[in-house]
Amino acid sequence: MYIDSDGEEGVRVSVKDISEELGIDKTEARNLFEYLESKKCLKIETLGGEYLYGHVSLTKKGLARSQK
Repeated sequence: MYIDSDGEEGVRVSVKDISEELGIDKTEARNLFEYLESKKCLKIETLGGEYLYGHVSLTKKGLARSQK
């Protein structure tokens, strides 16, 4: 757990782990995470690594959408 710059509590998740679990390649992963970020459902936390992004976290909106 951590507190981000907006004061929200979150959990960083490895982009590599998510991509491998979903069975998607680097391009699909990048497109998926950029789309979810544009919809304010996901926040890109760290850059770097083989998938361009290192870690992501769900926003409150993303969490609410995932529980529907």
